Amino acid sequence: MGQQLKKVYGLTMNEAYETARKKYGPNAIFLGTHVVRDRGLLGLLGLKKKVELTVSVEEPAGASPQRKPSAVEKKYVANSRPSTTPEMPDTVQFFEKLVRDAQERMQGQSVPPAKGRSQQQTRPVAAGAMDGTDASPLIPFPRRKEQEEAAPTDLQRELSEIRQMVQVIYAESPGAGLPAEFAPHYRTLVSRGVSRKVAAGLIGAVLRDSDLSVLRDARIFSERLHVEMRRLLYTTGGLQLQQGQCRVVALCGPTGVGKTTNLAKLAAHFSVSGLASVGLITADTYRVGAAEQLRVYANIIGLPLRVVHNPKEVRAALAEFRDFDLVLMDTAGSSQFNLEQINELKGILHAARPDDVLLVMSASTQLDDLRNVTANYKCLNPTSILFGKLDETRQYGALFSVLMEAGLPLSYVSVGQNVPDDLRVAAPGMVANLILGGSEHHG
Repeated sequence: MGQQLKKVYGLTMNEAYETARKKYGPNAIFLGTHVVRDRGLLGLLGLKKKVELTVSVEEPAGASPQRKPSAVEKKYVANSRPSTTPEMPDTVQFFEKLVRDAQERMQGQSVPPAKGRSQQQTRPVAAGAMDGTDASPLIPFPRRKEQEEAAPTDLQRELSEIRQMVQVIYAESPGAGLPAEFAPHYRTLVSRGVSRKVAAGLIGAVLRDSDLSVLRDARIFSERLHVEMRRLLYTTGGLQLQQGQCRVVALCGPTGVGKTTNLAKLAAHFSVSGLASVGLITADTYRVGAAEQLRVYANIIGLPLRVVHNPKEVRAALAEFRDFDLVLMDTAGSSQFNLEQINELKGILHAARPDDVLLVMSASTQLDDLRNVTANYKCLNPTSILFGKLDETRQYGALFSVLMEAGLPLSYVSVGQNVPDDLRVAAPGMVANLILGGSEHHG
């Protein structure tokens, strides 16, 4: 069967869209929209505007198969294929077709499981999350080693990006698919610092397979959104020590994010509470007074401190602390754009071979800068993120977005300057409350 072009009219885009769906069914392909004027009686009084929707529908059975396609149909068929030019039609229907084509290609593509992993193995779900299939279109968050072993294919990345584009268009284009009453929830997330792609994915995940009449209750929608955010967040539960084993933990990150203060909080927490014997190492010899600042903390808590300048001294200090339960290592901060200094730090960490590398960032930093930090510090192989200075902002959406995009778990959050009281083990519910306006504000 061939295709026929039909025109449907309505006072609004939504009205025309629903009319076309009812008249021609779910398989109708939407080609474009125009705002036209109602010509009225005998072409007079043509002042009223309406929306003209052009759709392509299948010819009824028995239609002549020999009919030649019109020029408009030929042009549509030629432009329906994915284009390699930068001028790509910005329509929901175009991106939907790309998604369908990519899914069809993936069905015929066999992706072998990563070495040493079963096909059914997935990332651990954050504590307190609901059981069920992860149908979210957002990027999943496997552990760092799993990411290296099973990097996504170009086709999978393409499909993920297209899906996210479609969701943003749905969320931001009136009548494109997102019911108007749910648009304020999307705008609220964006206003609180959540990126457009992540916000659109969250709204889509809440609406998927749900009773929209129930979700129209703002309180119920907020609860579902809270559950979805908790499900997506991946936390470590803090540093995990094992009896009889020395665990080496390094803190790295840009200048001014509070690495030394948060290291002192960790040291006090494990030492003062009697959980572990702790040794301190600092490789921060760039900043004036950095070693002395940590020495003050070490003297107050009563812990040994070693200052190191090169990889040889790092190995010597670790050998001296080999009988300790926990060794915390402070490092020099540098701009995320100073790749030379970051590479020098990479040599220090290579000699230390830490079990954990905590990437310390400030919650008050803009999202684009957080993205640069995670991208340029990736060479240090961080195992988790520690967000500090939660007391210096009320916009926590960037924190959530960078966790979604970076694929790293959250270990701790710092909510003030007090040592050690203002360091908290991160929990998914805490972060969701911060973003949705809950009660986890401190400072």
